[in-house]
Amino acid sequence: MHLVYDSLISDDFEGWHGDKKYELENGTKWELISYRYSYHYSYRPRARIWDDRGQYILEVDGMNEKVPVRRA
Repeated sequence: MHLVYDSLISDDFEGWHGDKKYELENGTKWELISYRYSYHYSYRPRARIWDDRGQYILEVDGMNEKVPVRRA
């Protein structure tokens, strides 16, 4: 796995919410590949996008789980 982006969520973050899109401070937008729900509030947390052999993974500070995403 290698790091693609190391940025911040551009606004409030409220965890994983089904079909929500997540915008990073660098302007890229990402959406969950499959439905997930897990609540955690944070304002502009650090976020990293990893490339795991062609699949993108979103990691957000404060969340225990990294989730697969695609560009929105």
